[in-house]
Amino acid sequence: MKHINVAVSYGFGSDNRYNDTGSIPQSIQLALYKYELYEQQKKEIFKAISRSHTHVHVVHMPLDFLRQDRLLIFDMIKEIRDEIGCCEFVVHPNKLIKQFLPAFLDQHLMDITLCIENFQFRKKKELRNPLKALEYINLLKEDYEYVDRRLRLCFDTSHADDIWFEYQLMYYILPYTNIIHLSNREGRNQHLPFNTGKGDLNLVGFVKDLKKRYDWSGTIVLEYMPEHRHKLYQNAEYIKRLLYGPSGRNTKHTV
Repeated sequence: MKHINVAVSYGFGSDNRYNDTGSIPQSIQLALYKYELYEQQKKEIFKAISRSHTHVHVVHMPLDFLRQDRLLIFDMIKEIRDEIGCCEFVVHPNKLIKQFLPAFLDQHLMDITLCIENFQFRKKKELRNPLKALEYINLLKEDYEYVDRRLRLCFDTSHADDIWFEYQLMYYILPYTNIIHLSNREGRNQHLPFNTGKGDLNLVGFVKDLKKRYDWSGTIVLEYMPEHRHKLYQNAEYIKRLLYGPSGRNTKHTV
C-alpha cells in the first residue's frame, strides 16, 4: 500500500507566518517567505532542525524567489539539500516562472524536485492551475530529460475552485502531484482549519479518497493562517487517524 506522510507548515524567527512558540514538530514543511530572512537566519534554522531531529519533507520557497538572482536561488536549493536533506521545494507560479523553470532544468540538479502550486483563477499567476502547469511541463520535455520527476505539482485545497475536486480532474492530476497543502476555505477566506464544521470543502471525504479511491502517495501539509496555527497538531493527528485507523501509527514520521 502506498504511503502518505502528514506534516505541518513551520517557519522560524521573524519569518514566522506558520510558527509556533513550542518545540519544533517532527514532520514539517519548512516555510521560507523572504529570501533575505533566509540568508540572515539559515545557520540557526539548520542547527534547530538538527537538534530537534525534525524531518523536513518539503521546503516552501520564498515568495520573492523569482525576483532574486537565479544563481543565488540555485545555491540556496543546493545548500538546503546538503544541510537538511530535503529535495522537494514548493514554488508559486508568479511572473517569470516560465523563465525560471528552464533555467532550473539547465542546472542538472537531478535529485531536486520543484512542485508548482495552484491558485484560483482570479489570482493573476502565469501557471495558475494544474492543467496549465502540466501543459508547460510537457512542453519542456521536448528539450530536457527526466522532467516528469524534476517538475511536479503541489495541490492547495484552499486555492482550488470547486471544479478541481471533480473525480475526472482529480484522477488526472494526482499522479503528477507530490504535495497537497490541506486547509479549508470559506468564500475568499483561505487556509482555514481542516475540521471546524465550517468551510466550503469536504476535506474529510477528500482525505479518505486520497487513500481509498485514488491510491495516492505523497505528503499532506497542513498550512493555516497564523490565527489558526494552534490547531495544526491536533488536526494532523486527526488526519493520521482518517488515513490509518484509530492509532494512526502507520505513518513513518509523527508530528
